[in-house]
Amino acid sequence: MLPTFLILNPRSGHGKSEKLIPLIRTHFRENKVPFDLHVTSCRDEARKVASEAKKKYSIVIAGGGDGTVNEVVNGIAGSDSALGILPLGSGNDFAKALSYPRKLNECLQVLTKQQVKSIDLGSIEVINSGLEKINKHFINFAGIGLDAEVANEAGKIFWARGLAKYAIAAMKVLFRYRAESSTVNSVEFESEGRHLLISIGNGKSSGGGFYLTPQALLDDGWFDVCMAKNLSTPEILRIFPFVLIGEHARFQKINMKRTKKLVVKSQTNLPVHVDGEVIGLDIREISIEVIPLGIKILTP
Repeated sequence: MLPTFLILNPRSGHGKSEKLIPLIRTHFRENKVPFDLHVTSCRDEARKVASEAKKKYSIVIAGGGDGTVNEVVNGIAGSDSALGILPLGSGNDFAKALSYPRKLNECLQVLTKQQVKSIDLGSIEVINSGLEKINKHFINFAGIGLDAEVANEAGKIFWARGLAKYAIAAMKVLFRYRAESSTVNSVEFESEGRHLLISIGNGKSSGGGFYLTPQALLDDGWFDVCMAKNLSTPEILRIFPFVLIGEHARFQKINMKRTKKLVVKSQTNLPVHVDGEVIGLDIREISIEVIPLGIKILTP
């Protein structure tokens, strides 16, 4: 069995995840998997720990939500270490994309089975209003505009979980957010105007169950892109329920595209998130590119 390292976010699951450690240790011991564990204490610690763990461990597991997954991905990207998921967060969109089971014991069985495959990885570079460059990887979703503002608001809500948390955040943001003018350029398409959102999906959903790119595949070498622009508030409210079932493309002002690389520019500030983690609220330029089969993962 391949040596395994688990990075656990104790704040996931409303603080219940840390109580699972004895059960997790017992499962790995009974399945004779060489296993070590680290419990994080602050933001970005998972990335730093994963960056060291990849030198010694063939498998690095992210125990937490999509934010923890993103940190671990940024720690192991470019290495031969495989990513495992122990979905303990609010949204767990990436675990859903992989069809991970919901029950903890079944997830642990996936992790000890150690079945590895490769999927695509996203690379993003942004430039903010202070001309600072930020580079990151993402594995499930990147969002520009409304969905990034919703992700930012959801980070302030601690009393709700999953889809409910993001739906509440969306309702709070919807009536105050104003779409800024931006340009989108790729080999396959161009778009200009007041984009309410530009969502780039490697996976199908974000925000705990908003299926913005329902046709996306994790290993096809392409991103699916959902763009919405020039929408009034009544139009948004009409479309909103259809996003929950991935049928919003029926509306004329929703454009679905596919690309391997795109650049977004604006003269004003844009909010941007990757895997639910906000990079910044004052971004002026975004470059996004797919890395085909760029990361190994454990699959059911």
